[in-house]
Amino acid sequence: NLDTAAMNGAAPSQPPQKFVTFDDIPDVSKQQPFSGTLRLESPPEQVSVPQYKREEFIGSAPPGGACLAMEPPKLDQIKKWTVTNYKFTKQLVSEKFGHSTKTVDKEIDDRISDLRVSKVQYSNMLKEARAMYTRYEALLTSHRNLRSQFQTMIAHAPELQDQLQANATTQSILEKNGEGLLGTFKVFVDTLNTLVNITMQDTLYTIKNYENARIEYDAYRNEIGALQNAVQTDSNKNKLLELQVVFEDRKQKWEKLKDDTHTKMNLLNENKLMVMRQQLDMFNSAVIAYFSGNGDRLSEVLSEYHIKAQKFSEEDASTKSFLSRSE
Repeated sequence: NLDTAAMNGAAPSQPPQKFVTFDDIPDVSKQQPFSGTLRLESPPEQVSVPQYKREEFIGSAPPGGACLAMEPPKLDQIKKWTVTNYKFTKQLVSEKFGHSTKTVDKEIDDRISDLRVSKVQYSNMLKEARAMYTRYEALLTSHRNLRSQFQTMIAHAPELQDQLQANATTQSILEKNGEGLLGTFKVFVDTLNTLVNITMQDTLYTIKNYENARIEYDAYRNEIGALQNAVQTDSNKNKLLELQVVFEDRKQKWEKLKDDTHTKMNLLNENKLMVMRQQLDMFNSAVIAYFSGNGDRLSEVLSEYHIKAQKFSEEDASTKSFLSRSE
């Protein structure tokens, strides 16, 4: 029938579908209950996992590639860190909007403000000194190249031999003096860089810690004041006792950092005055000697301050200065 239908172009008939009725479902209630013995498969052999001590895994992977979960941080530490940061942020925002009082020490605050202004000024001086070093390095390269060209042309222009030799000698003197001046610039820039980016930055780091400690101190101080003015319930009294313990700890930390800040700023001022007086005198003497053409005086300045002339090879002459590369 399927072949006949296919030859006549008609669609082949599909076999009838069989539907399931309720009569086909067996009645479970008429079946006999199970009275045999239930047999279970024997349990699989237990795999023994080696036990390791916790100390063996600190900082390294356990042997055999085993992976053990790290011990979770203590909830008390997380809670303490969260509360401290919340109080810090709340106090800082309240101070910005004038909703909370802050401890003010006018003397140390004025000194901190002066230090920040001073750092900006010395940073600008360092920037200009680096730029001057780069320009004079390029000028020294021009003196060197021009002197070499004059000496080369002597063989090609014998009629100008005297004039070319005189110019080559002049450029050689300028080159020698320029190397001495450039050595002075290098010492000046290196000293300024140490003062600005190391000494001052270290003091400002201590000041930042002092300011953070002051904010924490004021946060607990204001909270204690609010609790003292509130209704004296048992809960508030217990909380007040806990806060007073933390408050004393923050107060000691703030006072210690305050003393450290005073000490570091005093040392910074002494060091800055001593170093900058020497460096400014050296810089001024070298510049005057160079532009007056007094090579002997320039040599004396280099010897007095133990400065080596900044000499460059021909390969260095075609590259940037070490200062421009460090930037």
